[in-house]
Amino acid sequence: MKASTFIFTLVLSLNGLLLGAQEFGYASYYSDDYNGSETAYGEIYDRNKLTAAHKMHPMGTRLRVTRLDNKKSVIVRVNDRGPYLKGRIVELSHAAARQLKMLNEGQVEVKVEVIGQEAPITTIKEEPKTVPTSVPTSGGTGTTETAKPTPTVNTTSTVPPDTRTAPPVVVEKKPVVTEIPVKPSTKTQVDKTKLVRGDMGTSGLFKIAISHSDKKGFGVQVASVATYESMLDKVAELQGKWFDNILISMDGGKKFRVILGPFDTDGSARAYEANLKKKKIDGFVVNLAEMK
Repeated sequence: MKASTFIFTLVLSLNGLLLGAQEFGYASYYSDDYNGSETAYGEIYDRNKLTAAHKMHPMGTRLRVTRLDNKKSVIVRVNDRGPYLKGRIVELSHAAARQLKMLNEGQVEVKVEVIGQEAPITTIKEEPKTVPTSVPTSGGTGTTETAKPTPTVNTTSTVPPDTRTAPPVVVEKKPVVTEIPVKPSTKTQVDKTKLVRGDMGTSGLFKIAISHSDKKGFGVQVASVATYESMLDKVAELQGKWFDNILISMDGGKKFRVILGPFDTDGSARAYEANLKKKKIDGFVVNLAEMK
């Protein structure tokens, strides 16, 4: 199954939420460096809570995330937007990733199901109730009657009574406020390009975006080629296998090393290397900080 294939099954619609909707793709998890930072919805990320980021589902949506290879699952609450890497459909907290046994891998294939929506917390200030008082009747029989308020009449002022009386006391009842997440603007230019997944051929027009990457952490080197054209062919080949974490190291234009990563720890990179071997891809771990 390709990671970018999305399959939705409509079971029940409740306030715009598609209960039972299913989605297949890759899951990743937050770096520990993000712990204590603010999410897109203004909530502080806590690595020890079962939370997640999703591009489509709103704040408070409860999702069941099931790993496809070992069938382990976890229920999380959406409190952030993302991830925005191609092929990845959900980003999990550290605690959720631990339940799926994926801490030693960069990403795993999962199924995501919508199972509910967190109830909003609201506070209502109620009006105080008036308690009637009872006074003895003038008959002295011991019975009581409800005391009636005595109207106040201004008999000495020439100003009309209605302008001298205090305004009535009004107890304001605050409205129920339910937080509605602000959806990001969809007014973006549609990218009509198609990702190359395989042989680039010898001619054509290609869109390429290159950005610098910090030399931190570790990676898995999967190729070393001598020409720029061979490097581009290797990148296209990896994209064809749904890899989107491709790094390129250049040594004075004489050698191009193709690396998958980065990973925070050497252990994570070695676990990823072992997972690549299962897919018939050979590689070895490199320290990105030591590269030229």
